[in-house]
Formats: sequence, structure tokens, C-alpha cells
Amino acid sequence: MKRKFIYLILPALIICIGIYNLFSSNNISSAFSDTQNKLPLNEVYFNKWKGKSWITLGDSITKANGYQHKLKDILGFSKIDNIGENGHTMAYQPKNKSTYTVGKLVNYKEYDLATIFIGTNDFRYNKKLGKIKESGSSGFDKTTFTGAYQLLIETILSSNPYIDLVLITPPQRIHDGYDISFTNEAGSKLIDYVSVIKTLGEMYSLPVLDLYSEGGITKENMNTFTRDGLHPNEVGYERISEKMYRFLLDI
Repeated sequence: MKRKFIYLILPALIICIGIYNLFSSNNISSAFSDTQNKLPLNEVYFNKWKGKSWITLGDSITKANGYQHKLKDILGFSKIDNIGENGHTMAYQPKNKSTYTVGKLVNYKEYDLATIFIGTNDFRYNKKLGKIKESGSSGFDKTTFTGAYQLLIETILSSNPYIDLVLITPPQRIHDGYDISFTNEAGSKLIDYVSVIKTLGEMYSLPVLDLYSEGGITKENMNTFTRDGLHPNEVGYERISEKMYRFLLDI
């Protein structure tokens, strides 16, 4: 009886050890940085994104295509459309387009995933924060960060209730004197815009990738990960991409 028990339990133990080794943090990091020579991570984990389509909304950090191309192959997206634009705010701008005005015209039925990566320019260009209103309310103020953000979220979700919508907070910055300690002309700090994004995530039951608090980019290492205290360099995009990769696999 004991011998039969050993024959039954030994294969299960070997399988458990193998799974532990595959999922160890060291293997995750090395596989991400060198997928050409190691087992692709989309074969290690269950990956819901293989063959799916993704649209990325945001400002210059998104427009640079620094994280999309890193994630396309490793997660197996069939298509990524990037509609980020330099200088975009979320809040409506009479003279320049905003993420809200561009985003509301998209046909989201064509996509499985949409990400909104915005906020640093609303802080820099002194856009009013505004107030959060109950979902489905009338009279959202599109000239404020919050009002325009709620309008865009509700546009996306009503257009395609099945889409995965992810909100991404802006990372920390030290550019143009607008750092995390600075209060802009609208009376807000960058963390205030971040807090709105996190609250909207809770309100609409949406996942939020908090690069401000968990992105690992701060004043102390800004020269390592950015080229000007705001825009990521290659190393910075590598760090952001790895954060996004892990986050998207957990959804």
C-alpha cells in the first residue's frame, strides 16, 4: 500500500516543483528581457490577449510607441492601434484636440482592450480637476479633467460593454518645474489627478495601473529612466512595459 502511495504522489510532487520553477520571479524577469532565447511567457501563463486587438489612448508618452511594440509580440496581440498625441490633455481644449475629443469618435466594438494613459498634461496645462458625478449623470463638464474622463469612460463602456478598459496613472515627473510637489494654477498637484483616476477606477469597476505610486520612477532615478524628467527613454519604457505586462496578465 505504501509503495502504491509513493507511485501516486511522486509524479504530482515533480509537477509542482516544475511549476514553481517556471513561475519564480527570476524566470519572469529574464524571460521578459530576452524572449528570443527563452520560453515565451505567453506559453508559461494563461494569456487572454493572444490574437486580440488593443487601442491605446494618451499623450506623447503613448504616441512614442515605446511600450506598445514591446508588448505586441510577447502578449500576442493581433493589432495595436495607437492614437496617443503630443500635448493631449483629457480635458477638452477649444484650440487643440484632447484625448476626450479624439477618443469619443472611436469605434470600440473593433477592440478587445482599451487603455487610457493620461493626466500629466492636464496637470502641466493647469486644467481644472472638476468633481466626480454619479455615473450616468447629465451635465458632465468636459472642460475639466474629471468631467471629460467620466464622459470618455461612459462612451467606451456603452459602445462596447465587453471591452477590457484599463486606466493608467501618469508617472512622477520633474519637467518644466512641474514636479510632484508643485501646485499648479488650478490649485492641484499631480497626485490629485492620480487620485481622480484611481477613484474612477473604483467607481466604474475598472482596473487601474498606478505608475505614479508603483512605477518605480522617482526624482532620485529620473535621469536613469527618462530623457528630460518626463518622457521615458528606452530603459524607462522597458520598466513601464514590464509593469504593464504583469498587470495585463493579471486581468
